[in-house]
Amino acid sequence: MMERARRGAGVARVFAGQPERLAAAWRRVRFAEARKDGGPPRNQLDSVVEPFIREVGKKLEGKEGSPWSRTRAVLRLAPGRGARALHEEFAALRRCLVDAVETLGGGDAERAVVNQALDEAVDSSVALMERLGNPLAPRPRVHFAGLVVQLFEKQPVAIHERPALNEEHERLAMH
Repeated sequence: MMERARRGAGVARVFAGQPERLAAAWRRVRFAEARKDGGPPRNQLDSVVEPFIREVGKKLEGKEGSPWSRTRAVLRLAPGRGARALHEEFAALRRCLVDAVETLGGGDAERAVVNQALDEAVDSSVALMERLGNPLAPRPRVHFAGLVVQLFEKQPVAIHERPALNEEHERLAMH
């Protein structure tokens, strides 16, 4: 029983004390996913991840309340990408955090805290995104403690290549 408590405390200590390490793992996963699509990652959660992980760690240490409602950061939401992109980012974060719990020797109790915190964060973020497009949409059940901004992105412009000129239409400039 003591061993179990010691492992749980170790998980909490890493989450609360070294969130940048877990956030770096999430960024590596997101970068790898983006490379498959041929572009750089466009993370909406980038500035939120570290403070959120720190608050999850505090919850694992026994602090009351929702980690999401204590997270103070800037959440940049891009409605043009839709809720699916947001779900993909949170899914990558969930994989990283659950893997960290298992690697650090945590058990079902720690995994449940992480999953509950992520469920609240996902639901709240999606509700906030919906409210950006429709102010009459329902408010999030769990409020976000930080600042929410709407991210406007320019659509990538297709690069048009000039058609190749054949030799008779080609002109040389002589100076």
